[in-house]
Formats: sequence, C-alpha cells, structure tokens
Amino acid sequence: MTHDKQIDADAEALLRRAHSLENEAETKTLYRDWAKTYDKTMIDGLGYLSPEKGAELMGRCSLPKSARILDVGTGTGLVGKELSRLGFTNIDGIDYSAPMLAEAGETGFYNELVEADLNQQLALDDATYDALICIGTFTHGHIGADCLDELIRILKPNGKFVTAIRKNYWHPAGFAKKVGQMTADGLLKTIVSEENSNYSSSSDVESWYIVWEKL
Repeated sequence: MTHDKQIDADAEALLRRAHSLENEAETKTLYRDWAKTYDKTMIDGLGYLSPEKGAELMGRCSLPKSARILDVGTGTGLVGKELSRLGFTNIDGIDYSAPMLAEAGETGFYNELVEADLNQQLALDDATYDALICIGTFTHGHIGADCLDELIRILKPNGKFVTAIRKNYWHPAGFAKKVGQMTADGLLKTIVSEENSNYSSSSDVESWYIVWEKL
C-alpha cells in the first residue's frame, strides 16, 4: 500500500499492527487502543474513502430510505455517517470491539448496536435485515469467508449485501471459494463487482467493491 500523505508516528504504528494481526486477542487489543483516534488516522491522515464508496453502492440498490440495514463491523460509525448522509434512517450496527461500538454509539446514527464475534453464530433471527453493509472488516485476516453463512441467513430474500474485500485477501481468506459455492447453490448472486482504491492518499487499487443479492 503506497500512501502519498504523511501520518504521525503513532498512527503509522497502529496501521502496521492492523496489517500484521494474527489472532483474536491481537485484534481486540488493537481496536481498543485505536478507538479514540481511528477516525483521525483514517479520514484526516489517509483520506479513507471506503465508507463513502460503500454507502454510494447502497444508494444504487434502489432501497427505501427506511430499509433496515445492518452495518457489519461497525467500528466507530464511519459507514453509518455516510448512510445517514444519503438519507437512510434505520441502521443497526454489530462489532466485537466494545470500545469501537462506544464511539459509534456517540454518533447518533444507529438504532441498535450489538457486540458480537462474526466468527460465531449470531443471536439474530433469520431474514431480519433488508440490507447488510460490511466495509473495512474483510481486510486483515481475523474474519474469513465462513461468516457469510450467518450473514446471508439474517438477510431477507432479495436483500442486498454491500461489501469491500481487499484483493490480496479474496483467495487466501476463502472468499473466492465460498462465494463461488454459494452462487452455485443458488443462495446469492453478484450484481456489482468493481475494483477501486480505499484511500485518496493511495496510488493502489486495493479492493473489490461488491453488491450481492440473496436469492
């Protein structure tokens, strides 16, 4: 990842930790340490574009503004901010970092916030949501493709799932295989797949920006 902007030493250290996560304990510790300064690092320091791009994809899905949306991997609420800016009013969030969720709760963009691990079964009913959006989560190795079973389960038939997945994570984390199998099984179809950058400060095209539809 090549960045043209400079960020401070503390932010750079947090980014290095994010890109070298190896287990759940390291991930939780990172996001605990990062919660208060995450937005400054990502938005001010790097020009983080993924929340805006993800919300724009959701806006292209022809959903009513009252559609019930789950922000998967809520973090500090950057996606909720962008969805709210587009007029969406019924947003919930889920994340396994309590400090990050606390920051998201301060934004006022969310109706409900749930602390949960995407690697485990979710305490949510089948077909609860009209749409899901997952930005900034399928990036560093702590969440693999097996979580798609639970996420598709809680999505309504014909519901939309907007996500960004780093290109260098697509095969190693099992997304290519999982999505291929779910497509073959008639569970979902891909309606948008675009390559794009995650940062205004980056000269790389890092991620696939995708919209799936549950069949």
